[in-house]
Amino acid sequence: MRRRAIVIPIIAVVVVGVLAGAAAFAWSATSNARHDSQDGRPVAARETPTPTPTVDPFPDEQLTPETRYVALGDSFAAGMGAGGETGKCVSSPKSYPDVFAEESGVDLIANASCSGATTSDLLKRQLIALDDRTDLVTLSIGGNDLGVADIASDCAAGKAIPCRNELSSALSLLNVLPDRLDAVYAAVAKAAPNARIVVTGYAVMYDASDPNAPDFGMAAAINAATIGLNEVIRTAVDEQRAKGVPMTFVGVDFDGHGIGNKSPWVNTSGFAAFHPTAAGYREYARALVRTLGKAQ
Repeated sequence: MRRRAIVIPIIAVVVVGVLAGAAAFAWSATSNARHDSQDGRPVAARETPTPTPTVDPFPDEQLTPETRYVALGDSFAAGMGAGGETGKCVSSPKSYPDVFAEESGVDLIANASCSGATTSDLLKRQLIALDDRTDLVTLSIGGNDLGVADIASDCAAGKAIPCRNELSSALSLLNVLPDRLDAVYAAVAKAAPNARIVVTGYAVMYDASDPNAPDFGMAAAINAATIGLNEVIRTAVDEQRAKGVPMTFVGVDFDGHGIGNKSPWVNTSGFAAFHPTAAGYREYARALVRTLGKAQ
């Protein structure tokens, strides 16, 4: 496997080392510049080339009413849990793609997402919605590859042992997810070569601030698994950006509105357990508006 899901500690060590090395180099270069002449006087500063600015592969483009927008993904893109769901994909008119299109003023050509979709399902069934005229794509995928439906069912029902087992299984599958995400992101970029691509994360579901809460252990474990999933997604997006793909990651914060808070934006029971409510999906739409703006 090319990389592991939990990479933050390693990255932190590398960054600290690089920064320390850069600081030492800067001090040494300054010291040498001050004492580089035979008579002890400073020599003229050497000319250094101006670094070429790195071009952001995700351009800052103004949305317009003619912006052709396509949404892909799983139940989080389909709007499961928002109310008014219909069809085999359990799609809601209150999904975040619908709300975002309405609030931003872009043209939602298709919401091809489907509840239960995995990365493989997206590759097989959703890419047909894209073409070279597509201007904007949003994408929410990866959770079902880890078996989140079983996690939601067992954990919401308070089945401690099955819940724990499902979480352990999901964490082990994080190691195979990066390659699957790479395949999806590359395929989307190929199918929509003129589009900007926005990948959304999964909102952390629980307020786990009280260690004395009866469900603290389960809540903390589910949150940790979600954070791990988001880190894998973000890393995969960053790798595509490094290749020049116009892609960006957008996280969504339910802080103050998780399970355990007074006004949760998460369904806590029923078929849509652990999915956002209509208010939660509106927060997804607001996150997209903050990133992309509104049509002019």
